[in-house]
Amino acid sequence: MLDNRKLLLVVSASALALTGAPALAQDGPGGGEATAGAAPSEIVVTGSRIARRDFEAASPIVTLGADAVAATGQATLEGALNQLPQFSAGSTAFSNDLNATGQATLNLRGLGAQRNLVLLDGRRLQPSNSSQVIDINTIPSILVGGTEIISGGASAVYGSDAISGVVNFKVRDLDGIEISGQNTLTERGDGGIREISIGAGTRFADGRGRIIVGAAYTDRDAVNINSRAFFRRNQGVSGTIPFGIFTSGANPASQGALNDAFAAYGIAPGSVLPSSGIGVNADGTLFANGRGVYNYRDDEPYLYNNGQALLQVPSTTYTQIPLERISTFGRATFEASDTIKLFVQGLYTDYTSTTIQDPAPNAGLWTIRVPRSNPFIPAALNPILDSRTDPTAPVVVTKRYSEAGPRSVDHEATTWQILGGASGSFGGSGITWELYGSTGKSIVDDISYGSVFTSKVQQLASAADGGASICSGGYNPFAVTNSPECVAFISGVTRNRTETKQDVVEFNLQGGIAQLPAGELRFAAGVGYRHNEFAFTPDPEQITGNIVAIARTSPTAGSTSAKEAYAELLIPLLHDIPLIQDLTIDAAYRYSDYKQSGGVSTYKVDVDWTVVDGVRLRGGYQRAIRAPNVGELYTATTGLFPTIGSVANGAGDPCDTRSAFRTGANGAQVRAICVAQGMPDVLADSYINNVTQVAAFLSGNANLKPEKADTWTVGAVLSPRAASPWLSNLRASIDYYNIAIDDAIATIPVSVSLNKCFNADGSNPGYDANNFFCALIGRDVNSGGITNALQPYLNLGGYKTAGVDVQLDWSVRLADIGAGDGSGRFGISSVINYLDKFEIQNLPGGPFQDFGRTIGSGTTLPRWRSTTSFTFGTDSFNALVRWRHIGAMIDASKVTNAASTTPGVKAYDYFDLSLRVDPAERFSLRFGVNNLFDKTPPVVSGVLGQTDASTYDVLGRTYYLAATARF
Repeated sequence: MLDNRKLLLVVSASALALTGAPALAQDGPGGGEATAGAAPSEIVVTGSRIARRDFEAASPIVTLGADAVAATGQATLEGALNQLPQFSAGSTAFSNDLNATGQATLNLRGLGAQRNLVLLDGRRLQPSNSSQVIDINTIPSILVGGTEIISGGASAVYGSDAISGVVNFKVRDLDGIEISGQNTLTERGDGGIREISIGAGTRFADGRGRIIVGAAYTDRDAVNINSRAFFRRNQGVSGTIPFGIFTSGANPASQGALNDAFAAYGIAPGSVLPSSGIGVNADGTLFANGRGVYNYRDDEPYLYNNGQALLQVPSTTYTQIPLERISTFGRATFEASDTIKLFVQGLYTDYTSTTIQDPAPNAGLWTIRVPRSNPFIPAALNPILDSRTDPTAPVVVTKRYSEAGPRSVDHEATTWQILGGASGSFGGSGITWELYGSTGKSIVDDISYGSVFTSKVQQLASAADGGASICSGGYNPFAVTNSPECVAFISGVTRNRTETKQDVVEFNLQGGIAQLPAGELRFAAGVGYRHNEFAFTPDPEQITGNIVAIARTSPTAGSTSAKEAYAELLIPLLHDIPLIQDLTIDAAYRYSDYKQSGGVSTYKVDVDWTVVDGVRLRGGYQRAIRAPNVGELYTATTGLFPTIGSVANGAGDPCDTRSAFRTGANGAQVRAICVAQGMPDVLADSYINNVTQVAAFLSGNANLKPEKADTWTVGAVLSPRAASPWLSNLRASIDYYNIAIDDAIATIPVSVSLNKCFNADGSNPGYDANNFFCALIGRDVNSGGITNALQPYLNLGGYKTAGVDVQLDWSVRLADIGAGDGSGRFGISSVINYLDKFEIQNLPGGPFQDFGRTIGSGTTLPRWRSTTSFTFGTDSFNALVRWRHIGAMIDASKVTNAASTTPGVKAYDYFDLSLRVDPAERFSLRFGVNNLFDKTPPVVSGVLGQTDASTYDVLGRTYYLAATARF
């Protein structure tokens, strides 16, 4: 948690904010500092570097003001923006993976957080991890005056990463002090979020200088997964249970010995097979698990007996991860002369979040090999062990180390960035310039508790006395509990550190070149240099692969750099002729020289056609690139546990003897692939898999090349200047986008690799065990289970996505339509997305498969999604009802496996209520209810208790109360 020194930063920022502050005033959306020497009416809109009067974006753009963010009731920018239909969820407060860090990222168009560029006033922010993505919670939201989101590639204007679009936050100007606080609580009395923010600004040196500062403190409570009935329905996702389980595997016991052992419990011969797991009850009797549950006599609250297997039920996992964060920002500008302005700014964020998972499972690579001489081997098990092909071989035991407690990771993260420079103009030429440089660093320390060390467990198991001479009582690998001394011996704390650095230097020019018949020819040009570094230092125990359920990981480090030059030209073609009030072309070109991949070019052409006053058409083409980031290039092998579904729903492990793959006409060929992947031949005809998650490994690839994207957009904007009060405040836009990415850098989900390897979609008609997708699946040579599926970063074939965005804003003063004589106003604001397609090509030359309108395998892509707000208010009161719609989806497994019966999800509608009251001048209160009707989330992938927690509300009805004071 944050210490007192860190909390002092909030106090210091507050003290600075109180220095010499006159009355508050604030700019409209897109506030921020104008470039010295520019005319006050000239502005820059996201997607262009050229400032001009009355600038409206030629690219599709969605804007979100500070009031709209506040009205969502979300304590974070990420929570507010993810309600827009253009976004799929990135990392959120509900990302409870041990590798999660509490960071908040944006995922525009569902193409990944690494493919949208996040800017602050048009400049790059400090990345927060090796994927070069931005934690947007590093910005105090109190200072964000407006947010602009454009679709499609913008690499020609901003450089690499702007494949799916750009999100540009604009800092607002403040004169005075603004303090706000908010408290959020669910109807169940948990999930509390407390935030207090302060922002302030003042001028000095007779108005030539300006200082803006802001700070925010956030404290978010954890919510346990079993605090909601929905998650308590989860019937287990892992077959690794607290009991030590013996599986004979490739050294099978005889069927006769098994029949004799279980006949004593009244179990019919042939019920317990050699592939079954054998455990011991507290009374010393045996039970069978995995090929049917027989003679199980204990009562563990977090085990579920489905008749086929005992499964571990999640017990300690968080639904909402706890977080304590402080974020600060400050900017100072000074007009050194009439033509030169100096500026410096900095941000600092420090937070601690905690993720937690159930105790470590030691299946697969981390099994215990117990010598036959071990004193803890149950007497009832000896006849079965003696019947094995090699009776003297060690006893292979798997278990979940419940005695060591849950695995939790404290993620202690800091991010800072310092930026400084100067801007100005060249006399009266109208040409302005800006030179700036920035440097920053992000550090994440992952401190893991409950780590179990393989060597320590094996040392106890191999000891002649079972470890009794090392720790009190010795270590019984078959028992659920062991002595505290033995637990302390086998477990401990481990630490990993990740550092990410970025340095940026840019010089930009912009202004007018010449006066043409249709208007002024304007330009922007510039050069830049960017350098990124990444270093990962794992714990020594992780380097040697000695931590149970954590892959062996090597220290890794790497860097990328780019030298760039660009030019942009705004060309007025026609003006004030019939049906063409204005016609302009915005063209840009950028050349980037990357350290790893050499030189690449990006370019764009946008057309802006004002037909008549209030009617505009816009569209264009953009070529964008994204060079591989340091994480994709250099990330060492990292363990993951992806979901593959269940055999009961037509998904799961194709090698399971109950699956349609094994029982179908090609069952013999499927079996051959299973054996080739490492499954023992003696288990192939009795193998079953009762779990929905498998072990997989993510890894970097130094041979990656940049991905390329082509984006086409066309749209129309309607903003009539009508005299009628019904139409005078109407603005509507409709835009079609089409994005095609080649050489896409991504990983192939294990579920997709399985379906393609085993020919569920025709990808391997010859059932070749050496097929590319089959080579990504590895199995444990003892159990046959999937224990080392590979997910390396690759240049895949590509993505193709297309859709339509609609934005409508309309309001009317009631007095103007004869419905009152006060300041009352009614309005409707709606943002809608229709997803036409989302196609993925896994290998160059392969078929594209459309994942539009699917959920699962890491994607949530509804055909329709919208957010609509209805408002009524006066000068001192405002009421808002928000309707959020998420369309129905089929399960993603159906795309790669037509036989899948995994159910999808129905359409979901959420309603929120927000009230704002201004009881006094410069003071306002807000109260709201989100998920007004307390809707339970849908089941995803057909697994009870499993959903997409970043898309659907998992907490239920939530209340918030907020207050803002201005001085």
